[in-house]
Amino acid sequence: MEPQRTLTDLPFEVLDLIYKALAFKDRYEYWRGYTVYSYSKDKLNLAETCEYLGRAFAYHSRHVYKKAMYENSYPFISKRDYSLIISLCGSTAEEYVGSPGCNWSAEVAQAVGQYCPNLQRVQFQVYFDNGEVVLSILHKAKNSIRTLKFGYETGRPLRMGAPIMHKIPDMPLLRNLTVDRCYNEEAYEIQRFLNIEELYLCSVYTLREDPKPLNLFKVCAPLKKLRLLTVVCINIISDTDEDEAIPEFPALEHFKLSSCMISMEFPSCPKLKILDIGYSKCHIEGLVCRSVLKQGKDLERLIVESRPSQFDNDSFLEVVRRFRKLRHFDVPIRKIKFDLGFVTEVVNVLKENGVTQEDPLELELDEVSKIHWLKHWLSNISDANLIKTRVY
Repeated sequence: MEPQRTLTDLPFEVLDLIYKALAFKDRYEYWRGYTVYSYSKDKLNLAETCEYLGRAFAYHSRHVYKKAMYENSYPFISKRDYSLIISLCGSTAEEYVGSPGCNWSAEVAQAVGQYCPNLQRVQFQVYFDNGEVVLSILHKAKNSIRTLKFGYETGRPLRMGAPIMHKIPDMPLLRNLTVDRCYNEEAYEIQRFLNIEELYLCSVYTLREDPKPLNLFKVCAPLKKLRLLTVVCINIISDTDEDEAIPEFPALEHFKLSSCMISMEFPSCPKLKILDIGYSKCHIEGLVCRSVLKQGKDLERLIVESRPSQFDNDSFLEVVRRFRKLRHFDVPIRKIKFDLGFVTEVVNVLKENGVTQEDPLELELDEVSKIHWLKHWLSNISDANLIKTRVY
């Protein structure tokens, strides 16, 4: 007599068809995004039957659960069921998102830390009781993570998490790191991740306090592959009162500051294309100008919204003359006086730089009255279309 066959005798390709047949049937089309590959309780019940059918479910769902993210607003799947799916399909997950509120479940996070070794992108928020859970996720996927974004809960001090940077494992493939509301004392831990190409660093701050001090360039000096650096709410200051040798940042192409205090000179960045100093303060006369003028000649976009204003006619003209590729210049002009001689000299420099009417220099300025004077003098000279003005 031929032995009785069961579902476990069927190949995955056939079981795939069976799982499709068990798909959730949305009679009223409330869930238009559903497909035959999406979740249904019947599928999960079958997958739980034995290990082989569980692996068949993982095969069937291999393109579905690339992103592990549980939303508490899901009306049709429990945390327990989603955790079970992670246990079956975790090896195919490439991204994890978990934050307090609608995207957080400790049960799901624990499953991710146990079953998801191939994550490439991880995002979470640290608060008072989840530090070890999210660290387990990083340890599990430390050899595959390329993008890590995390921050600390600061809105409610009693829920604020303890620093975890010193516990994060080395991640050799990490290329993109975002640390939001970072403790400045743990910033030097960033130096362990030598392959970082993009870094976002925002300090813990309140509106009642000045930005916290940090020798940013000392922190980032070992990161020789860094191309994009964004810094928010930090007092960039040296550790010493003596002149400090600042190493060159050889790969940096985009440097953005926002709401910072600038208390030390910038390093030289020979490949820098965009320098964006937004809503920042510097009380050291000439420091911002010196920092700008020491950059490489590939600079294309320069935004200097720092107070108090440091640019006068001479430094303005020096910037235009040095950076031949510059096509956007956003600068406070309180110290700049536009007259016919100065405007003519600027236009002559632009012509020497190869600026054309089709590709003009865009000047974004902060005083309407002076823009009127600039336009007035431009109307009296040829090649006025080499400059395009805007007010912010």
